[in-house]
Formats: sequence, structure tokens, C-alpha cells
Amino acid sequence: MIKSIGQIFNLRNIFVVLIYLIFKNNKDGTYRTYEIKEESMEPSLYEGDYVLASKFTDSPSRGDIVVYEYETKNIEIVKRIIGLPGETISSKGGQININDEKINDPWGNGEVVDFENITLEEDEVFVLGDNREMSSSDSLSVGPIKLETCWKLRFLYWPYHKFIKYE
Repeated sequence: MIKSIGQIFNLRNIFVVLIYLIFKNNKDGTYRTYEIKEESMEPSLYEGDYVLASKFTDSPSRGDIVVYEYETKNIEIVKRIIGLPGETISSKGGQININDEKINDPWGNGEVVDFENITLEEDEVFVLGDNREMSSSDSLSVGPIKLETCWKLRFLYWPYHKFIKYE
């Protein structure tokens, strides 16, 4: 059946399109949109989801989801902050340790590979994908990420039935 104009142009669809158009290529601004293009953040974010991110205005927190540019490949990556500035991160037996203490990692789906101590500078964070078996271009392969290059996720806005506000 042919959908009515009202069904096609409902307020939710208009809202999503407006967000996308306003913020799509606003890299030098305060906000921007990003399309999830990989499976490394499942089950939190899926390929084809659209999110709105902003530059950090406060200190990062463990668990924040960020977008950053991986300059070597000229691509944007989405990952979760696990290690904060000044901390030392390691992994043994699939368990993440911060400053030699095991942390609660409720986001991790799968085990992280073992690695020796990585000490972060005061302007760096350590990031991993939630889907540890599918994660790539994270801090295990590219090293610590400069916080100034990170955009913090604020909203998952598409598909609209999954709308989430991130704190």
C-alpha cells in the first residue's frame, strides 16, 4: 500500500533529518553527527546507528563513548573510554587492571587480550570496543588517544525507537 504523506513525514523523521543536516559536517563546531560503521561496539551500538557527539566540556569518565579520528587510516572510530589520564592499564587473563587493581568492566563483551602496563599521560585516554572480539583500531593497536581529539557521544538518535541520551 502507498503510505500517506503524514506517515512518511512524521515528526520523528523530520527531527532525525534535521539533526543530521544541521550537524553532519560541523567538525570545527561544538556538535557533530556520526554513523556507526563497524560491529566493535555491539551490543551498545550497531552498524547503521546514528549518534550526536560533542567536544568534551568536562573531564572524561570511565565508560564514556567517544569518536576520534585515526589519522593513519583517515577514518573515524567509536570506542569506550576504559583508562583515564594518568592511570596505568594492563590486562591479565582477560581481566582489565587499572593501577594494578581489577576493575568492573560491565561493557566488555568477550575477553580482552593480555597486555603489559601502559601508563597514560595527563592528556590521554585508553579506549576499547565493547565487542572485544571484533574490536580494532583501539588503544591495543593504535596506543593511547589524545583527549583533545575525542568527541563524546551525547545521543543515539537513529533509529529513533532506540533513542538514548548519554550522560
